[in-house]
Amino acid sequence: MNLELVDPFELHSELPEVIEAKLDDGDVAVCAFNRRGNLLAGGCTDGKVLIWDFDTHGVSRTFEGHAKSVTAIAWTRSSRRLFSASADGTLLVWEVLTGNRLAQVDLGVPVHLAVLHPRNRDLCLACVQAQGAPGAIFLQHLRKPEQRTSLLPAEAADDAASSASAKRGAAVACFDQQGERVLMATARGAVHVASVPGGELLATLQVPGGAAVKSISLGRNGRTFVVLSTDRMVRLYMLDRVLEGAKPPLRELQDVINRVQWTHASLTSGSEHVIASSASQTEQQLYVWDLHGHLTKTLEGPKDGATSFVCHPSRPILACCSRSGSLYLWSKLYSENWSAFAPDFKELEENEEYEEREDEFDNVEVTHDKKHSTEEDKKLIDIVTRERSEVAHVPDADDDDDELLFIPTHPEPDEEGDEGGGGGEGDEVDSSVKANKRKPATEGSKPVKRAA
Repeated sequence: MNLELVDPFELHSELPEVIEAKLDDGDVAVCAFNRRGNLLAGGCTDGKVLIWDFDTHGVSRTFEGHAKSVTAIAWTRSSRRLFSASADGTLLVWEVLTGNRLAQVDLGVPVHLAVLHPRNRDLCLACVQAQGAPGAIFLQHLRKPEQRTSLLPAEAADDAASSASAKRGAAVACFDQQGERVLMATARGAVHVASVPGGELLATLQVPGGAAVKSISLGRNGRTFVVLSTDRMVRLYMLDRVLEGAKPPLRELQDVINRVQWTHASLTSGSEHVIASSASQTEQQLYVWDLHGHLTKTLEGPKDGATSFVCHPSRPILACCSRSGSLYLWSKLYSENWSAFAPDFKELEENEEYEEREDEFDNVEVTHDKKHSTEEDKKLIDIVTRERSEVAHVPDADDDDDELLFIPTHPEPDEEGDEGGGGGEGDEVDSSVKANKRKPATEGSKPVKRAA
């Protein structure tokens, strides 16, 4: 009801400002929020997978199954399953509540990027690259490991094979909003759009300069995607224009003065700003641009370079992975505004003497005139029916019907030495002393002297 009073141009313009917390529970390499934003999952360099309760910042679950660093992690729509990929070539699907492995696929080659299908929890994109070989992109079925479809076009694979170094041959990809198309980028600076699951090539976009693409990400609106290249440029494109075959309007974002190299770039949850992290190893810097290409804000953090980050789905919060393995949480600095609750509230810089009015605290009887009562006054207010919200869970055909709203905690039992008060000789003395203190005094009782 109060949204009409808010400026529509400032409704989604909130951006993070300061570091709210720092999580040091593991050497985190990648992280991801669930759809509701109350759970945060992180993949560590030692192969562990951690899940934090984002309200308490406490670790709720720890999974161990990968032999090498985790390179990708994602949630299903119901938040009951978690997908992870590792540099050891394995793809795992975890059941969040029990920690059981529901699916496991061994590709045999390192996986440097994997993306879970947004509507089908049994499909994923796997970007792999063996040493000395060109990169490849597969559409992998998680329950049927033999079902694997190569999506990289033949000409793109030839370009990757002709690259001078194996590192430049890496390819990256992502799904569109509905999972009906795949956006793929190669080392030659070409972005291909293919259909799912057939892999039919729909459109091709050539990045100016032909620089190798480091990452590609699509906004939550499904219309805009960001391409990060090795030429220190962050480029913004419209997906509809690319599919139409027309020359898309180019929006290039960069630091003209310092010529900063970037490690990661993506759109915010509202798809109204672009955020990129600098590749500096000694300083954490995040640049924020609007869609017109104007630099809106620069976030400067500790002397710990950022490797990647993710945006909260509904709040102005960033979870930033650093080179030291710590996870920094950027949030907005809110100022208390008590006038929002009491319009006549006035903040005083110093104490002032208040003069009471003569009739200020007099009892006044409130009379209700029945003649002026209307049908709206007699209408009952419904406090039971739930209105549909933006974050309401819409299950897929093969997904769970109920959404996981929280992870229950299991209290740890006390150690055996603590239960029953058992222990050494000193414990027996202490227990006897406590017993004597609790014993009521009687007539003729004498104090007992104890040997030192």
